[in-house]
Amino acid sequence: MTSHNIQVPRPSRFIRLDEVDSIAQNFGLAYRKHLGDVGLPLDVERFLDWLEISYYWDNLEESEGATCFARIDISQGSSIEINEHYRELFENRPEVFRICLGHEAGHLVLNHPEFFLTDDAPTIFGNDDVCRFLHKESWNQYGLTSSEVRQQIAASKAAKQKLVKNAVLSPAAYNAIKRMDDKCELDWMFWQAEHFARCITIPKDRLFEILEQEPVSPGWGTIYKLAKVFDVPPSSMTKRLEKLNLIEMDEEGKPVPVVNMQGSLF
Repeated sequence: MTSHNIQVPRPSRFIRLDEVDSIAQNFGLAYRKHLGDVGLPLDVERFLDWLEISYYWDNLEESEGATCFARIDISQGSSIEINEHYRELFENRPEVFRICLGHEAGHLVLNHPEFFLTDDAPTIFGNDDVCRFLHKESWNQYGLTSSEVRQQIAASKAAKQKLVKNAVLSPAAYNAIKRMDDKCELDWMFWQAEHFARCITIPKDRLFEILEQEPVSPGWGTIYKLAKVFDVPPSSMTKRLEKLNLIEMDEEGKPVPVVNMQGSLF
């Protein structure tokens, strides 16, 4: 991966989300300056090419009841493995694919793999185990609805049962993956990479330009409209606006704009 001369601090749980936002903004501005006005939404595959991050599809195994859309093999450098099992989902839901690859790019931009090469890295496994993969297996991300989650879990179980019947998946391989479940991607890494994905796909300057013309209004209308413009899941847009302190949730769980002392939505 190339940093394009943009300074990024060493990986640490003490890097705040506003710092992640600033890093993403610097990369986004440099990307747009180099390629010209690339418009919206972000072409995430072109962005990865610009960063010189390679990516490829592979059949990745998963733990029971969870998923791994993509992961970083920290032994392979700047490389993203995308799970072939979800190619159809990604083709049908490009906004999910955009956030997914943005998340993995965040790990590499923020130098998370390097953390496991330092003295600060935790001892996660025994002496005979090696932490190779940077990933967090979870359904609770990327903006999938509850019904979509249920469908994907059912499809994943059916596919796994078929593999077991055909003896394609060995018990040893399955146990190895299960042992690694949710351990290599530390919580602070997950949230930093997740925030990077939101910031790079929803650049703050572009967002503010739109909101200056059409400010946030109460309810879900603005969020769904903005999510369509940036082609991200509505849940990602909601969290982005919350982190920018532009909206908050009322007692009924509905978004309402935050107004500062000068009466501005900014």
